Amino acid sequence: MDYFAQIVIEFFVLIVFSSVLLKFLMKFKLRKFFVAIFLLPLVLFVIGFSLRFVNDKILVDTGFFLTDFSFLFVYLLTALALILGQLKYWKVK
Repeated sequence: MDYFAQIVIEFFVLIVFSSVLLKFLMKFKLRKFFVAIFLLPLVLFVIGFSLRFVNDKILVDTGFFLTDFSFLFVYLLTALALILGQLKYWKVK
């Protein structure tokens, strides 16, 4: 399979997954900013994964950085949500 076909398949999966995620999140009537926060790691991961297929070393390294950054972004969001949730909970009590 050539490089172009792999990119097309990845972006097709991104569009399908994003549309399902958007449909799910819109049921909660969130602002668009919050929806963008949920979609950003997915988009960064797909772009980074796509860059790994290029034969240029700099672009491959950038792809690894973007995939690692998308994981780190999700991890930090989860940790912040837990910490801020605990702070709010204990402030209420």
